[in-house]
Amino acid sequence: MRTRGDMLSFAIAFALMGARKLVRGLRQELTEEERYRVADDVVHQLKQYGDPWRLSEDLPPPGKARRSKACSCEQAI
Repeated sequence: MRTRGDMLSFAIAFALMGARKLVRGLRQELTEEERYRVADDVVHQLKQYGDPWRLSEDLPPPGKARRSKACSCEQAI
């Protein structure tokens, strides 16, 4: 099962695909291995600060996402 930290790491690595456009002086794109190394380090650093994001918790099974009553789409209709 994947954890919240795994999902965050994947999202960061995906976002870093366009890093060449953002990082001045980066002449070529980061490799997939480099992107995941950076992403994993970011998650590791976040966990060092008490992990208020609960990054070590397992993700809920697909289709079992919690919905807040305040954000319910049915209430808006």
